[in-house]
Amino acid sequence: MALTLTFVDRKLVDSSVIGPDGGVHYTTGSTDGSRGLKFTTITAASGLVGSINWREALFVIDGVEKKWDELKSQSGRKFGPQRQWNWENEPYTFKYQNYAKELLATPSSSADAGTVRFTTCDAGSVREKENAVLYFPEEVQDETQRMFLLMAILQTEISRQAMAKKMGIDAVASL
Repeated sequence: MALTLTFVDRKLVDSSVIGPDGGVHYTTGSTDGSRGLKFTTITAASGLVGSINWREALFVIDGVEKKWDELKSQSGRKFGPQRQWNWENEPYTFKYQNYAKELLATPSSSADAGTVRFTTCDAGSVREKENAVLYFPEEVQDETQRMFLLMAILQTEISRQAMAKKMGIDAVASL
């Protein structure tokens, strides 16, 4: 079954992520250091735990640790619009659309698998009062795959926000 989730808090790395019925599906929590984020832990309602180590650039899911360099590649130019994330030979192409208001994660290996959608909650946008929303299509049922996609989306979006803050909002709107 398809699943639409909403981040309760605008700070994505410190939020409950709830379903349409109000039930908590994921909880994110982070620790900060003097140079920004250190760790983000994501706990699924099923008990599966994932973590993002921002300083070491790695993901850990259910005890399996992988560096971002092993999981992520890019298409074309360095700051181009597409990135590919791959966990356990299931590659997804990540691309922002709608002036970086929506991030799509499309499976590269299967034409019939659905696209995961993440709608951002940028401050100052027309939708300023709306929270971020994550949509998992019916085809994405595996809990580890969902955890990986959630982590890759958080890493991609937090990096985009940091770049936007550093360069100015309009500079990254085309990503």
